Amino acid sequence: MDDPKTDEAMEEGRRHVERFRAPAEIRRELTDFITQAGSLVWTREGLAPDKRSLTTIGVLVARGHLGPLREHIEIGLGNGLERREILEAILQCSIYAGFPAMVAAMEVAADVLDALD
Repeated sequence: MDDPKTDEAMEEGRRHVERFRAPAEIRRELTDFITQAGSLVWTREGLAPDKRSLTTIGVLVARGHLGPLREHIEIGLGNGLERREILEAILQCSIYAGFPAMVAAMEVAADVLDALD
């Protein structure tokens, strides 16, 4: 890839993906696959990184994926989201994803934000 933006996104994505656990037999291929797929989405024009992060946070809350949510809250802050925006997005999910999903996500957010303080 010749695009520095894409190369940077691939490297950042690889750092995040390498934290995931996977069997040794497939770990490298899985890391490459997830990194490449993520990079294709995260480097597209049309949606700013903060909006991509907010969208990702909402989907993770709705699907109950609390492990990746922790990381994407941190990524969202790095992409320029305000803490309040993240919390409001999680609260918004209560209506569409259910209160238990929202409460569990708020607990994750509290952990992440407390650790940053």
